[in-house]
Amino acid sequence: MKQRLIGIASGLVVGLVGLALLLVGPLSPNRSSAPAPSQSATPTQTAQPTQSEPVSSAPEVEPCLVTDLENDPLILQLQAQVRDASTSAIIFDRSGAIAARPASVQKLLTAAAALKTLGANYTATTRVFQDQTNKSVIYLVGGGDPTLTRLSEGVQSVYKNAPKLDVLAAQAIRSLGGVSVSKIVVDSSLFGGPSGEYLSVWDKRGLSEGYQPYISALQVDGDRDNPAKLSSKRSTDPVKRAGDWFKRSLGQSAKSALVEKGTTPPTAKEIAKISSRPIVEWIDYMLEVSDNTTAEALARLVSLDVGLGGGSGTLTQAFQQALAGTGLNLTGIKIEDGSGLSKYNQVSPALMNDLLTLIPKDPELNVMLTGFPVAGSPGSLSDRFNDYTGDIVAKTGWIRTGYTLAGYLNLKDGGQLIFTAYNLGDSVNLDHRAALDRLVEGFYNCGTALRDR
Repeated sequence: MKQRLIGIASGLVVGLVGLALLLVGPLSPNRSSAPAPSQSATPTQTAQPTQSEPVSSAPEVEPCLVTDLENDPLILQLQAQVRDASTSAIIFDRSGAIAARPASVQKLLTAAAALKTLGANYTATTRVFQDQTNKSVIYLVGGGDPTLTRLSEGVQSVYKNAPKLDVLAAQAIRSLGGVSVSKIVVDSSLFGGPSGEYLSVWDKRGLSEGYQPYISALQVDGDRDNPAKLSSKRSTDPVKRAGDWFKRSLGQSAKSALVEKGTTPPTAKEIAKISSRPIVEWIDYMLEVSDNTTAEALARLVSLDVGLGGGSGTLTQAFQQALAGTGLNLTGIKIEDGSGLSKYNQVSPALMNDLLTLIPKDPELNVMLTGFPVAGSPGSLSDRFNDYTGDIVAKTGWIRTGYTLAGYLNLKDGGQLIFTAYNLGDSVNLDHRAALDRLVEGFYNCGTALRDR
């Protein structure tokens, strides 16, 4: 508009000058031989026609800054990047290319790796085998499904429509044909280790506060004391507890059975099995409420699928292999777990934004969108961004040294921003989360006019 007004004004001036010349005649009697004041005196030079500048139809946008919000003392170590979704242009960046601990935002990478290797419809299967030498001995073999529930038919655990331990037991009883069970061998060897793994870097309060179990290929209800509660106390031996609960489901046929750990011999015969819901349903729940249990199971299943054995030490390479065909630059990442609980995970905001850009366009990954927490809806954003209901869609992250967010800002004018932001420090509390939320609200309020200072 400014250029357009300048053009109109210039035309009026030229017109007035021309009118004056018509009325009063030439200003100099030798006008034809004298150079105009703005021209060179070189007789051979001729004036070049003026070419008009192309006029933009888009209104000029005043830059919008969030300086005060990012300088809040409660913003400790900020790493953030914001992009205009329509152009992929980076419009705000604070150390966005530097890898750091993403907390539970890392679950986005875990979900993507699982979908690319296992596929949305993959199911994990828990099996029962019978020893062929001593047919009173059976083996309960974990297939990496933490959703298997001890709750009775018609009662839901935190994992909707999860497979029932009672159903598995009923199959086994029918196959046993009246043989009493003398021993139940619980086999969790798929992920390695007879009792499961709890990383040394994970806070032990995860067990008592109930947000993280030991990771094992065999467990029931994610080893929760209360199967219907997301955060519920966990034990230090989910494998043994799974065997105890299976014995209870077998009832009189296993009344005197011993439960012990072991591995299944290749000669054993399968007599029962039950499969999980498709992992796309795990992913929905994992993202919506930030469930660590399914995240860890998925990460290890990815490792197994790419041939790396399922151990926690393989996860960096497993994720790099799983996502190799996506075009994402995974150089320099460090993946210690699937949940993001480790403070030694290393993923940059820029990489997260690359993934967020890819998700809506990739037919294998776009199923993740239904699991993202949404402001004002049930999930990990239910009590945040109360004035932005439906407009802020983001995966949340928290560990004791940082709060993180990554997702989409759906603007009132129809535009969209893609963002990832980390507020990291030696120790954080809810005040630091609130400061991060205010910064993200600042991104939203600026919209596509957001700029670096």
